[in-house]
Amino acid sequence: MSIDEAKENKIVEKLLALEEKLEYLNADFTLSYAAKKIKTNTTYLSYVVNKRFGKSFGEYSNELKINYVINQMITNHLYRKYSTQAIAESVGFKNAVSFAKSFRKRTGVSPAQFANNI
Repeated sequence: MSIDEAKENKIVEKLLALEEKLEYLNADFTLSYAAKKIKTNTTYLSYVVNKRFGKSFGEYSNELKINYVINQMITNHLYRKYSTQAIAESVGFKNAVSFAKSFRKRTGVSPAQFANNI
């Protein structure tokens, strides 16, 4: 599949605008949600994320959420005291297990271990 570079750049630009608004913290932040928000279709969005970021939309979304949590843990001492479930819900994960798995994959440690190491 190929779409012209101008259209591709526009999709990336709109996606980055969603990032700035922290839309990815919404539990409904799915491929179809994001595509609707930026007025494109899921096929194009998936293609662009894959091409530009080298990952699936799900991986991209999870990475944004995990990076947000890492930043919050580093900068906000109260955030470190939250349960894994509370942190998972705060960034739009449906359950703590999938959140903890994604967190460990990204950092090599559990959310609790990460918080303790700060």
